[in-house]
Amino acid sequence: MVESQTVLVLVGLFFVLWFVFDYVRNHLSRCPKCKGSGTLKATWWSGRYRPCPRCGRKGEVSHVFGPKN
Repeated sequence: MVESQTVLVLVGLFFVLWFVFDYVRNHLSRCPKCKGSGTLKATWWSGRYRPCPRCGRKGEVSHVFGPKN
């Protein structure tokens, strides 16, 4: 009984560590301001778009634990 619980804890720990490592390694996340499109609708003209100032038209930004550019 104790051995099966230990195995479950170790498997769970493995998946948590894998997730954290993958999150840090893949440091880009979708830009929350433009939702990944890279452009924002213009304020006054509905058919016009402007570059997103947060991501610089890339659609992705570094998340909290990623490298800072």
